[in-house]
Amino acid sequence: MKVIINLLILILLTSCSNNQFTVEQYEKYPVKFPKKIITYPNESFKLFLPKNWEWKIENYDDVEEITLGINAFSKPDEKNFTNIISIQKGKIFSNSNNLKDEFENMLEKAKQNPDLKLIESGKILFLDNDTYFTHSKSNPGNYGGIEIISFITKSKNDNSFYYLHASASITNEVKTNMAIMIQCLKTFKEK
Repeated sequence: MKVIINLLILILLTSCSNNQFTVEQYEKYPVKFPKKIITYPNESFKLFLPKNWEWKIENYDDVEEITLGINAFSKPDEKNFTNIISIQKGKIFSNSNNLKDEFENMLEKAKQNPDLKLIESGKILFLDNDTYFTHSKSNPGNYGGIEIISFITKSKNDNSFYYLHASASITNEVKTNMAIMIQCLKTFKEK
């Protein structure tokens, strides 16, 4: 009987430890890390990034739908996996000026991607503006795969949208890495 109870406890602990974190759990996950503030050169937005991360302005001259953006990335780990924060401004999925319409188009694209499994999506209290999100994971989510959380919010200054993405390699540190990125994205401020 004692063996069965120990086995049940082990199964319960294992299944609980493998549960997928939600965006809200990443947002509240206790993690401390040194930060630096970065500001887009034309001062369109600013946010905090981990201090040891690199970032660069992306050139979207060939992409009519995107007006500006950055990519920020961690140093590769011992297996060469990196984590990436990406921010773009524009209208990528529809010609609508409506945030919910743009989100629904983004959600439809996420559902159609055969390489990703949609975990959760919807409206969230995350930034100063109304914000929607999608949360996906590579299918089947094996070690070295990817977990992606994307947010969309309307610009305060024009009819564009901001798309904020956090992409973490699925490693033993995925919870910590995703929590760091979500907590950084939460500091996003538009000028």
